[in-house]
Amino acid sequence: MDRIRAITFDAFGTIVDTGRGALLDVSDRIVRELGLGLSAEGFLERWDHYFFGIDHNPFLSLAEATEVSLAQAFRELGVDADPDPYVERLQREWMRAKAYPEVRGVLEALEGVPRAVVSNADDAMLREILERNRLRFDAVVTSEACRSYKPASVIFEVAMRELRASPAAVLHVGDSLDADVGGAKRLGMMAAWVNRTGERARAEGPVPDLTVRNLAELLPSLDSGPRR
Repeated sequence: MDRIRAITFDAFGTIVDTGRGALLDVSDRIVRELGLGLSAEGFLERWDHYFFGIDHNPFLSLAEATEVSLAQAFRELGVDADPDPYVERLQREWMRAKAYPEVRGVLEALEGVPRAVVSNADDAMLREILERNRLRFDAVVTSEACRSYKPASVIFEVAMRELRASPAAVLHVGDSLDADVGGAKRLGMMAAWVNRTGERARAEGPVPDLTVRNLAELLPSLDSGPRR
């Protein structure tokens, strides 16, 4: 990957540890407490369907979109329940996010390479998480600030403007094949899929340029190499 001149990173599930696991935990609680006849994964699939299907005209913040989409999933399943407690629990889980063990070392090794966080997140929430974990980036680009969610192009385009880099020179790193890999490659960026759980990729899904189990595995593939 000798063309790489800048790197963008997803946040949850990529650099901090509260990603899809938090959604599955809350989904598991929902199906158990409400007596739904499906798995946590099955419920989250329906929740995701409504979350990613929101029109966002006008734009909804992550907290708002999470509540609206959960209420829609409840209605589809004939559930008479208040989504607020589950949304609040999910927010608390997100706020407790910690950096994965290898992240600080990787960022130190990449010192001098322009890098940004590109996240479907509310701005204040993500900045607080990054500050608490002492993670520094050249730019922090959120869906709330851009009024757009990955995989839409806008949020990636803002990040590239911030880094002053063209798509072909940027590697995006994220744990979602659809939101991260699909969104980045649609713009001509390179994409690395962080597959920490050994998930099997869908045959018809987006194809990453690189698949790694953690961020440390990125370093040998980058032209910059470790810098100390």
